[in-house]
Amino acid sequence: MFVGIGNFGIFVAPMSEELGLGNSAFGWALSARLFGFALSGPFIGRLLDSRGSRVPLAVAGLMLGGAAASMSLINSGWQMIGLALFSGMMGFWGSSTLFLTIPIAKWFVRKRGRAMSVFFPSIPFGIGISSPITQLLVDTVGWRDAWFILGIIGGLSIAAVSLAFVRNKPSDLGLLPDGESASLDSNERARRERRLEYSWTVRQSMRTGAFWRISVAFGLLMAAMGTVGVFWVAFLRSLDISPQVAALAFSVQAFTQVASAIVIAPWMDRMQPRYVAMGGFASVAAGMLVAAVASTTWHGFAGAALAGVGLGAGMLTQTHIWPAYYGRDHIGAVRGAATPITLIMTGIGTPVLGILFDLTSFTMGWLAAAGALSAGFLLLALSPKPRTPQ
Repeated sequence: MFVGIGNFGIFVAPMSEELGLGNSAFGWALSARLFGFALSGPFIGRLLDSRGSRVPLAVAGLMLGGAAASMSLINSGWQMIGLALFSGMMGFWGSSTLFLTIPIAKWFVRKRGRAMSVFFPSIPFGIGISSPITQLLVDTVGWRDAWFILGIIGGLSIAAVSLAFVRNKPSDLGLLPDGESASLDSNERARRERRLEYSWTVRQSMRTGAFWRISVAFGLLMAAMGTVGVFWVAFLRSLDISPQVAALAFSVQAFTQVASAIVIAPWMDRMQPRYVAMGGFASVAAGMLVAAVASTTWHGFAGAALAGVGLGAGMLTQTHIWPAYYGRDHIGAVRGAATPITLIMTGIGTPVLGILFDLTSFTMGWLAAAGALSAGFLLLALSPKPRTPQ
């Protein structure tokens, strides 16, 4: 989250002042990143199914860090957009990062919801601590050196942690999913794994209406999340709120995501994931409505808190709903096939809202975001778990 993902919004104001860039340029940079992820997502998903996450995560982390460090050298908007495109092709985007969620889906079945709940808070926690630390770094050494420092440290850290700790799937260590030991021959172990859940192929998954509706719905949620990430600090500063307080308010939505995930965790394996997600969509929409009428500091904090609660529920459910609906054996390929749809929706939504912010006001943009989230709520309501093929 430190490598230009959770803290990108902190750089908007100082880079705009020095380079003369408008809000729409940063919206297009975010779109370029998402477009890069959309291009590489199907390939990354299939790669993780066949090769595992350990080495690909380390290599992609180093390349992501290099791209972030290169941001310190840019002098124009097109250079920023180009580096954002390259960064996106590395496949990192919060809880949608396939390198992180696919191994968890392969390691757990019955306890998958709880496992995802343990993993998920790392994302908003990273956002929460990266924002004020990045703001302090920008204030101390400037935005160029801040990019360089975060890129180098972040890339090396991701690679080191991946190589030291990540293991691809339980069968590599002679285990069954959910941490159960398997002192069995390989054939019996495979039979037991198949009985745990049915694993859909990509073709089977894409023939279900739920696949398409879920992809579009979470694309709308991620568009709202991206808009908050890029423009929330700039929005609060337009209300004459100081940069430090604005960064703190932005952190509130991250820490409420953590709190939301902790509260939801005991219910993740007991409820249909779409119901949890629908509650999240409703909360984020409420946060956008608060932002639309905001005029004081506490409005900024209240809107951030509502958005954080909803994003915590929604994004946690996104990591859980795909393997819950379509199984674990081909989950990399299934998630990879859904990634372009979701990210195209996100990539279109964020710059459109940025243009609305530039041409009209922040109020119109937040109202449009609330409307889009309402549409996502309805799509999820129409997406029960598909029946297992005969």
